[in-house]
Amino acid sequence: MRVFRQINFWVSIIGLATLGFGIGYLILYQSLETGSLPLLIQSEIKQARIPKKFSEAAWGKVGKNAYQAAAKVMASTNTSGQPLDEIQKYYLRPHFGNLVEQVTVVYNAKLMDEIVAASFRIDVGKSNAQVYGNKIYVSAEYKPGDVEQLILLAHEMVHVKQYKELGSIEKFGYNYFKEYKRAGQNYRANRMEQEAFEFERKFAKWLYEELAKKTVKPQKELTEEEKK
Repeated sequence: MRVFRQINFWVSIIGLATLGFGIGYLILYQSLETGSLPLLIQSEIKQARIPKKFSEAAWGKVGKNAYQAAAKVMASTNTSGQPLDEIQKYYLRPHFGNLVEQVTVVYNAKLMDEIVAASFRIDVGKSNAQVYGNKIYVSAEYKPGDVEQLILLAHEMVHVKQYKELGSIEKFGYNYFKEYKRAGQNYRANRMEQEAFEFERKFAKWLYEELAKKTVKPQKELTEEEKK
């Protein structure tokens, strides 16, 4: 069963200092790359969108700083969170191994619905959850035993795994932004999101099959003879 939702993995508002640094860096980086300063850069900055002619590497360089700054903003505006519960670990462990012990989940999280870094913006609509490093921020309250929330966490665990494999928040930000550019600035076409959505689909199917196996059927009451 495919459970679809617009799960935004990203979202943050970068401070003016970071924004200024990102713009300056992007202009410098692109001038070194092309040998000339883009003439329309000021109008692009006003629109808060990066020109499509900027390279994947330029996007990656800015994303490296933006994601790190966003992680700090999220940590400072939300609670410290809690580990996955035992039921969540039980169903996620076969797919993620010991990674389930390294994750913190923040429920009732205050999420930010777009990333602004340098002269671009990633718009992905309303999000249900976001990942920054090994922290998963969920907008909803904690719902023990809730299947939909477990499937949501499975999607986000893919991003935690990606972060772990890349080795740092900076590298994750670099690769995510680069892949976003490579996908034509399309959130769903981003390779890192496609991986998460594909796993979400498979996990949902697997989970419902597992739950069906564990359904306890009513048994007849034992007779006195059978009890002996």
